[in-house]
Amino acid sequence: MRNGIRKLLGLWVVVVVLLALLLPASVTAATTSEFTVTATGEYIAQTDNVTSYAFGTGAASSTANTTTSYIGITNTSTVQTDATIAVTTTPWTSGGAGWTHDNTGTAGANTVAMKAQLGPTAWGLGTLVIVETLAGSPNYIYENLPATTNFDFGVSLLYPTSFTDGDENSNTVRTTLAAG
Repeated sequence: MRNGIRKLLGLWVVVVVLLALLLPASVTAATTSEFTVTATGEYIAQTDNVTSYAFGTGAASSTANTTTSYIGITNTSTVQTDATIAVTTTPWTSGGAGWTHDNTGTAGANTVAMKAQLGPTAWGLGTLVIVETLAGSPNYIYENLPATTNFDFGVSLLYPTSFTDGDENSNTVRTTLAAG
């Protein structure tokens, strides 16, 4: 009889141990959750297809133009931008008296002006943009430019109405893209 009780007690111990191992003590739920976050930086970049243009010698009060598709801008921006145009300095660089740059688009004595126009329309058929100095208020050459959209434009030089000397003058034309 003792052997039977021992067997029964041993069987109960085995059953209790198996139940403890096989049945969870409590039901557990997820205590954490996670997700992935991604973001892309605003990338604004451009290149152009020219590094210089020589208008050459011009008579007083004359106007010289590139074609309206002479300068090509490759826009690799990932966002919509506004493109402005300006010359970087006034007076223009010269070995002589130098020319003042006019921000109203009007030439004068030793004063030059520039205008720009989006291509490919012929000069005067599109909107002429006055090219001011960076110190002025650079004007839009292309406002609300869609991401990765390229464009062409040309520039027009209005020679001074009179010259103090015959030295060569130069300036740098800059287009600038900003998120718009």
